[in-house]
Amino acid sequence: MAASRRRLSPDDRRNELLALGAEVFGQRPYDEVRIDEIAERAGVSRALMYHYFPDKRAFFAAVVRAEGERLFEATNTPPEPGLTLFGQLRAGVLAYLHYDEEHPHGAWAAYLGMGRSDPVLRGIEDIDNDRQANRIIDRVTQAVGDALDPKVQRDLRATVYGWLAFTLEMCRQRLIDASIDADFVADTCAHGLLDAVGRVPGIPRALADAVSVQQR
Repeated sequence: MAASRRRLSPDDRRNELLALGAEVFGQRPYDEVRIDEIAERAGVSRALMYHYFPDKRAFFAAVVRAEGERLFEATNTPPEPGLTLFGQLRAGVLAYLHYDEEHPHGAWAAYLGMGRSDPVLRGIEDIDNDRQANRIIDRVTQAVGDALDPKVQRDLRATVYGWLAFTLEMCRQRLIDASIDADFVADTCAHGLLDAVGRVPGIPRALADAVSVQQR
């Protein structure tokens, strides 16, 4: 039975539909979800649903984008005073895992969108990766103080992007199997990035010293 229609502002209605979409896409394969079903469960007409989202592809893309925004905000916390670079990275991964625990369906819907060949979804993934990579690179290079050599900066960026793919997969595996220890994932990911950064040719001594302090 469809839910009774409630008066909501356009933004609130759209957010409600996106939250419902995250729940449904997070529980069932994309091909099994019908946009008419979303409208019925939300208690809105098909016409209103299509007013916000022209088709299922656009709706799914909007769900993935919204989840990416929420995840970025949830993990966009300032570093705690006194934390080593390792501690900051570890805290960031734990925040990511905590978000997955609190929003498992939304997180899974976002994972479904990653790696797809659809250019819209690829664009969303690229934007999310760029923001995360820029934030991590800013944290890593704070130990240097001066601008990095262009080649070092290039190699460092490539390293961070590779690490993001690794970390996302580690977090996805824990979403699949919650028995995987969160501290193990956070430690492994934090050590992994610092180990990789330490192998970038030509990094300044200050950065080499910072990544070598791998302790909690």
